[in-house]
Amino acid sequence: MSRWFGSGVCVAFIVAGLWLPSGSQTRSNGQVERGKYLVVEVARCGDCHTPMNEKGEPVQAEWLKGSVLGFKPTSPMPWATQSPSIVGILGWEQPDAVKFFMTGKYLGQSPRPPMPEYHLSKPDAEAVVAYLRSLGAPGH
Repeated sequence: MSRWFGSGVCVAFIVAGLWLPSGSQTRSNGQVERGKYLVVEVARCGDCHTPMNEKGEPVQAEWLKGSVLGFKPTSPMPWATQSPSIVGILGWEQPDAVKFFMTGKYLGQSPRPPMPEYHLSKPDAEAVVAYLRSLGAPGH
């Protein structure tokens, strides 16, 4: 399953790519596009991290900015009732964000359901992080 989660670069490489020859920029842009594909089409992060309108369609102006979850488990269990904004993945250092998508854990802790514990390859995790970082900070 992890082979579907692309390749990527760290934020410093993306920023550095602005000053490198165009071949490096193409590679960075390709990695961000791969991350976008994985987030949008494969992992479908927007299903939980984007509010839905009255028709059940994602509110594009609020893409990945967090949402109250519209579903709950059928039996009592630890459960997240709201998903956080993942735009820019603020507050996460690059290595921590990549490691989270590789191990499914942050500071040794698993996310609360319904968030899955992803186990991506390093290039796949870097691609996802590169895409999320490319979105900027929430509200922008």
